Amino acid sequence: RSHTTKMAAELHRSYREVVQPSLQAVVSIYTSGKVSEEAKKNFQFGPFKFFEIPENDDGPPPQKLRQALGSGVIVRKNGLVITNNHVIKAADEIKVVMVDGRTFDAKVIVKDADCDLAALRLVKTAQNAHYFEVDFPMIELGLGHAVEVGDVCLAIGNNLGLQGTVTQGIISAVGRFMDNKQPDSSRRTAARSKLRVPLIQTSASINPGSSGGALVDMNGHLIGINTAIVTPSRGNVGLAFAVPANYILPILAAVDANEPSIKRPFIGLTLGQNPWPKKGILVHGVMRDGPAGRAGVLAKDIILKLNNTPTLDSDRFLMMIALQNIGSSVQLKVDRNGQEKMISITIGVWKPAKDKLLVVKDETNPLDGTTLAEMNPGLNGELGLDPQLQGVVVLKVAGGSSAAGLFQTGDRILKIGTSTIKTLEDLTRAVEKNIGKLSAATTLKIRVARGSVVIEFRLSLRPLKSKL
Repeated sequence: RSHTTKMAAELHRSYREVVQPSLQAVVSIYTSGKVSEEAKKNFQFGPFKFFEIPENDDGPPPQKLRQALGSGVIVRKNGLVITNNHVIKAADEIKVVMVDGRTFDAKVIVKDADCDLAALRLVKTAQNAHYFEVDFPMIELGLGHAVEVGDVCLAIGNNLGLQGTVTQGIISAVGRFMDNKQPDSSRRTAARSKLRVPLIQTSASINPGSSGGALVDMNGHLIGINTAIVTPSRGNVGLAFAVPANYILPILAAVDANEPSIKRPFIGLTLGQNPWPKKGILVHGVMRDGPAGRAGVLAKDIILKLNNTPTLDSDRFLMMIALQNIGSSVQLKVDRNGQEKMISITIGVWKPAKDKLLVVKDETNPLDGTTLAEMNPGLNGELGLDPQLQGVVVLKVAGGSSAAGLFQTGDRILKIGTSTIKTLEDLTRAVEKNIGKLSAATTLKIRVARGSVVIEFRLSLRPLKSKL
């Protein structure tokens, strides 16, 4: 009974001891900048795109200047602000307003598009120099991987322009990856995300204007940066997402090094959950010449601990890796065929490869309607494929195109005719070879890998010249 009474008292106590100091460190951000007309057609809250706003022929003419609002969190006593990258990425001018009314111009000093984070420095002038003579209020960083489903949390931000709005909820999920597929007309709430990190899901209400605001735990620690919602409308329906605070550390390291881009800790593994009732994290793939590969980690190893901390799931493991210093060593305890081993890994630097893309728009081409790319570890990870795989992969298939009934996102093009496909150049030459000088009807074989299955399409072609 005493335990129940204590728990009830905790649930009903005031949150003011957490809210009042945290509120002082959450700022409103107002931006202005030019934006393309195409971008104005789509309503977008954070990286998740849900629906299109229909054109209004009777409305005012399109404006060239875009004004937007968002939130930010002061994480250092010198006034350093962390916000979402999408809040400031199109901004030419940035204003930061504190809850006490102090207003500053701000400059972007670091961006991390993959995590949708950015750091802002407040601009010091002769008029506001006295503001910098005392420490700014700040929120201490917490650990995103340490929160549990059911924990109470608070979201603070500039909801719909209402500065200093505080909402309460619980942690709904930890390590939520949003799928990267284009939503179709039957799934209006489908999420499309470019984020490549596991997110914290919360029931705390956030809305447009909350992006970049604080998600805090009941100790007043910053556990996440609010970034997006999934909704069938513009309002919150209890499905909100935050970037774990772990991913702020590489931003701070870049600030300290006076570098505009971040260096992300990296070990080079693709991971999955071990089937119940077994514990640990299953290693699906090991990147060639990656830190883990060089250290001796093998596919099918089961990771039991990271630096003596049990590894319960792959998402929390990734958050823990984000906390490591580049060049430092971590100890993995793994189970390999029933034998436990300790492996020391030196944390490396993630070097994203630049995606090479090809969009096929030619009705005479059997690949018409596809967007193709050369595979690389980052892209493979986004598609849920082994990071070591190389070749050409289908990124997208346009609805209604000739390719729509054949190919799917994630298909790997292995062969066209007798030509093996390893690069986009190989693919272009193979298409030209097989249909560019076609003089009579023929059958073209295209072999693809879909997951672990190899499929061969046999397509009837007529003598039409390709424009690929």
